[in-house]
Amino acid sequence: MNENQSQTESIFDMVRGIQARTLMLPEFQRDFRWEMDRTYDLFDSLVRDIFIGTLIYGKPSFGMTLREIDTRPRKGTGSRQKLGMHVISTEDMRRRAQTENLRIVLDGQQRITSIYRAVTGIDRVYLIVRDLHNEPNPQQLGLEALLEEFAGEERSDAISVLLEDAYRAEIDDWDEEKMDERFLASSYAREQLKHADDETRKAAVRIHRRALKRLTDFYKQEKMVAFYLLDMSLEKFCLFFERSNSRGIQLNFIDILAAKLYGGFNLRQKIDEFESQTQLRMNREVIVRAIAYIRATERGGQVQIDRSYILEHLEATDFQQLWDEMCQLYASVLGYLDTQHYILAQEWMPSENMLIPLMIFLREIGGSFDRMGEEQRRFIEFWYWASVFANRYSTATNEVIISDSQALTQIAQGTVINQRGYFRRLRSVVTEPADLYSYTRRASLTYRGVLNLLAYAARGLPDWSSKQRIRLHTPSIGQQSLPALDDHHIYPRAYINSRPELDIDNDEAEQLVDCIANRTLIPKLLNIRIGRRPPHDYLNELQKTKNAELAACLDAHLVPAELSSDLSWNVFFGVFLEERARRIFDLIHKYAVAPLNEMAMRHGATSEIEETEYSSSRGERLTQLIADGRVQIGDRVYVSGHNDQPAEIVNSNEVRFDGRVMSINAWGQEITGWASINIYVSVCLVRTGQPLQSLRILSRENAPQ
Repeated sequence: MNENQSQTESIFDMVRGIQARTLMLPEFQRDFRWEMDRTYDLFDSLVRDIFIGTLIYGKPSFGMTLREIDTRPRKGTGSRQKLGMHVISTEDMRRRAQTENLRIVLDGQQRITSIYRAVTGIDRVYLIVRDLHNEPNPQQLGLEALLEEFAGEERSDAISVLLEDAYRAEIDDWDEEKMDERFLASSYAREQLKHADDETRKAAVRIHRRALKRLTDFYKQEKMVAFYLLDMSLEKFCLFFERSNSRGIQLNFIDILAAKLYGGFNLRQKIDEFESQTQLRMNREVIVRAIAYIRATERGGQVQIDRSYILEHLEATDFQQLWDEMCQLYASVLGYLDTQHYILAQEWMPSENMLIPLMIFLREIGGSFDRMGEEQRRFIEFWYWASVFANRYSTATNEVIISDSQALTQIAQGTVINQRGYFRRLRSVVTEPADLYSYTRRASLTYRGVLNLLAYAARGLPDWSSKQRIRLHTPSIGQQSLPALDDHHIYPRAYINSRPELDIDNDEAEQLVDCIANRTLIPKLLNIRIGRRPPHDYLNELQKTKNAELAACLDAHLVPAELSSDLSWNVFFGVFLEERARRIFDLIHKYAVAPLNEMAMRHGATSEIEETEYSSSRGERLTQLIADGRVQIGDRVYVSGHNDQPAEIVNSNEVRFDGRVMSINAWGQEITGWASINIYVSVCLVRTGQPLQSLRILSRENAPQ
């Protein structure tokens, strides 16, 4: 049989599995939380053959800590006692899965626990029998026909059958005398049959027996509960919880790791202790992957830090030995990045996975950044910003973490980086100011990187209202709470959407308003007060009422100071974007691009970096391509992937499409639905089939040396 196909079992089977501890929960599953009303509805659905959803069991091929189904009373004595825990090794897990049918509940804990508690009497649930006075043959009725409702108390005006009694009748082999004894002690028998004649009394007894036996048969039905049984590898186990938890509880492999380590190392408790003591928010995966990197390096062979390696090879002893050290390195790296202005706050770090190579570097130099030499400091500065603007941590993160950890280890040891092509992979993807127009989402590494780089270059961003250094509202670096910040539109979106007179097309302005060239960080309350006002209006007011030195603050944000004094800047949105994008690009070039050759020569095994192409590419835009004939007016172009909708170049800014003349960005947005496009990467010439970028590269290759 294919174990992954739907199967069924009886309620009795489920109860026996729980009592034999061959059906248990992973330690990380949430507690039982259902109120009694949900239990009543569940049994009502089961009796009426209404689908309650398929349960999912698993047979893991790895060890972890399991806990028993919750059998504690809902309140009073014993309600807070700890649930039974069982630390099961990989070997025992596999053996018991084969010989004892050991299974764990992946999905359906609340339903399973509700059924078990009601059937075994932990929760008292009654089947209330409907009024059968007018029923000619009540002895022939099935369970659904007998049912009026399920309730938590017996009723004195209706025959009530305790669900536990049906279970005990089977387990303890009750005879009819025992069944009748239970019935005659009920509220209904005592109150309604006290003065009844023998025939009425006998009829009621028969109905009670009938309901009791029908319930017992109901518990025995093999097709009562549907389930899937998954014979799961570590990878599938992790993916199941990350993607498929039907209750919206998002678990990842760290939660599963916590269950595995529970018997020897309480990972959750340690995380809580760290956050309580340091007031830092811990990124659990950073610490765990750092431990994995160190252990994999010590063991030799190929270094791995993926979740399968972590779950298979890391044990409680690894965490006992390395946890405190990793936590100290983690806090020290965050503290250094904060004091040196690399990050505005932990939450705004371009990628927290970049902490891991820095932790490894710090460990290699003895645990203190005071031990770092100037050459090492300069390399760390270059590596950090080059990694951000090369988008190294956007994909294939584990490989990048390993590569960078190895490289920074060699820097710490004073040896050369011997990875082939390492420095080539640090080339910035931002090659000209106009590229910044494409970055509009705060989730983007480049978007967040720009905001952090502004703070780094200014040695801390000043608040427009007070000149004080601004920080995000966060406990992440152990500071007192400060006003929350927003990544503010310098030209407010509401203002641009009102379609004022501007120096660029309003459609193009609406496409560009969210780009990083129009964003900076200011206090959230100030952002709210600004609303839809044009930049000169709100900046001029700020200068007069809050901060006479606003011009210097604006300059630190790379915003032209004239915005606060010259009313005409309300119109010059296009000029503003070009100017600010250029100034941002100059910073990127200074910290992430210009040092590349020097760093490769100083720290690379061989000089594998040719003269970088950034300096020759700066400023070489479509205007220049048209001027020297590489692109011609009238050339037909298309957006990659949309070659059935070409346009004709009218000038360096516009194309003709479908009988209309529009900006290249507006055309690209209409064709693709994107907010903006990098025309050199995405737009291709029909006559060559190549993107415009290829013409720029060709020109540089043919340039005289």
